[in-house]
Amino acid sequence: MLVIGIAGLRWDDVGHDTPALARLAATGAVGVLSVKALPAVTCPADGWLTLGAGARAQAYGAEREPCGGLLDLGPTDAARNARSRDGASLGALDTALDGGVEVSGPGAELAVVRSGPGPADQPVVVVDGGTLRAVDRSAALRTADAVVAQAVAARSAAVDLLVVGLSEAAGSDEPRLHVAIATGPSFPRGALTSSSTRRPPYVQLIDVAPTVLDRLALPVPEVMDGQPWRVSGPAPSITRLVDLDRKAGAQLATTVPFIVVFFSAAVGLFALACWRRRARLAEIIALTATGALGASYLANLLPWWRADSPLLALLAVVVPLALAVALLAARAPMIFALWGATRRPASRDDENQRGEPQVGGPAGPGSAVPAALVCGFVAAVLLGDLLTGAALQISSIAGYSPLIAGRFAGIGNVAFGVLAASVLLATAVFARRAVAVAAVAVVAVVVDGAPPWGSDVGGVLALVPAFFLLALLRTGRRVSIARLAAATLTGAAVVAAFALADWTRPAAQRTHLGRFVQDVADGTAGELLQRKAAAVFGLLFLSPVTALLPLLVAAVVYLVARPPAPLQAAFDASPAWRHGLLALGLACLLGFGLNDSGAAIPALALCVAIPATAAVAVRARRHPGAPRPARTAVPVA
Repeated sequence: MLVIGIAGLRWDDVGHDTPALARLAATGAVGVLSVKALPAVTCPADGWLTLGAGARAQAYGAEREPCGGLLDLGPTDAARNARSRDGASLGALDTALDGGVEVSGPGAELAVVRSGPGPADQPVVVVDGGTLRAVDRSAALRTADAVVAQAVAARSAAVDLLVVGLSEAAGSDEPRLHVAIATGPSFPRGALTSSSTRRPPYVQLIDVAPTVLDRLALPVPEVMDGQPWRVSGPAPSITRLVDLDRKAGAQLATTVPFIVVFFSAAVGLFALACWRRRARLAEIIALTATGALGASYLANLLPWWRADSPLLALLAVVVPLALAVALLAARAPMIFALWGATRRPASRDDENQRGEPQVGGPAGPGSAVPAALVCGFVAAVLLGDLLTGAALQISSIAGYSPLIAGRFAGIGNVAFGVLAASVLLATAVFARRAVAVAAVAVVAVVVDGAPPWGSDVGGVLALVPAFFLLALLRTGRRVSIARLAAATLTGAAVVAAFALADWTRPAAQRTHLGRFVQDVADGTAGELLQRKAAAVFGLLFLSPVTALLPLLVAAVVYLVARPPAPLQAAFDASPAWRHGLLALGLACLLGFGLNDSGAAIPALALCVAIPATAAVAVRARRHPGAPRPARTAVPVA
């Protein structure tokens, strides 16, 4: 096999000025390469170390931004990488081949952690094709293309060739997606993918070393986190690959500004409406904020990232859609009331100040109907997206980023926070019996956790106890630690069933669930669990921001359990809403503790729950005629 690494090579570099690369792209398998190593921005030295390790590595003790072009390595870097959260073993590819890697160039030498070029005529050849710069790329591009042309001319027809743009360019300070090309007898024309992404045409830099070993019919060592490349589906055009890179970059640059701008504006407008005593307007604003993240997924059906100002384009799509959903939901209680009126006679006490029949009572939906409908809209969007391949989550502001490379398929922590809040709150309002709660729980848990769809371990472990608590609260049964513990064990059993089912599939099709079962069978799962635990505890105790999140969630749960007078009025109008918030609090606490980067779960859940609760409170104030039962504490044993 022949592997050529060109630091900084992107798909918008491939064209008339790079004829050798263009010919390979037109005849081989192609994909977009996520080069994520340990640093936020992968510099050339980080990329070469990651390529040789098959796991995310870091060349320096501190991040360097913008990236430099130096390829130096300190004497303690191997030990530091072994202690990192990914436990990278530098030079693992060379070790697996017993030194059978021929190298050419300083970057290739860094990949095998070797001071010299090494032996010639080996089964694997790694070539440093040069380092591009963030500016003035033309000369370096011509040199890199000449290296590729020379390598193609010298190789035999039986040799597989991989070309990877293994890092950001020198002088770059932002992550991008890069070139991945595979050609030769093992790679027919098509789209590249791997089990680490499960989404064509995305592949990762950590997949390169496992791909080399797999094509040589050699075992992939446990220290490597990547999975071999394979070809799946038709080959995308270069224009399509460039667009995927642009979309990923726009998502990364737009996410924080969108959340800050949209929710700051929503809070300001809501406060202004309350100050001017425009209760209906305040409710519409709160409902719009509740549905915004659901609308942001649907926004990915339109190419907002191609606009000159992606932020303005995204707002122009999300705001009208979320507003339309809010307006429809705000009028829905009249429909529910008319439906209820056909089942029981209406009394004068059931009329509110605007002449609209009041929906429900102390045991019914009450003022929470509009908020629950918007939450149902958000949950339906996410569940439908998971059932159809999760295409709306990739590179969306409330989804996952291929540049961060936490996930490429299924459901991520960000989207799970949105899903947990929306599905639990909607279920609390509309499912009055335990069997109805159970039915929704089965759908949500299966779609969230099954390997073909969500493939989410921590989500199942959080949702099962949360739905169980919700069923107890909605039916007035006693909540006990023993019952919640039994529900948690049930969640673990569901995860085990999903993992075993995934393990029965062919190795190339398994998700991380099935691969973990194989690790258990091989007796190598202990190291993985230690690394996961270290990552969770490191996130909890090393960052003051994330350390405060459990306290924030606990404070919210306390306010729900012992609400002040304004919030109590809303709960009096719709006790079911309080039950949903308590169940959501449990899901957030479990999700935070059981997931890597679990801080995103309560943060995003609050982005849905807070405006939705504000809408419930405003509507309860607008319709004060609803019966108000005496305050009761949640029964806990």
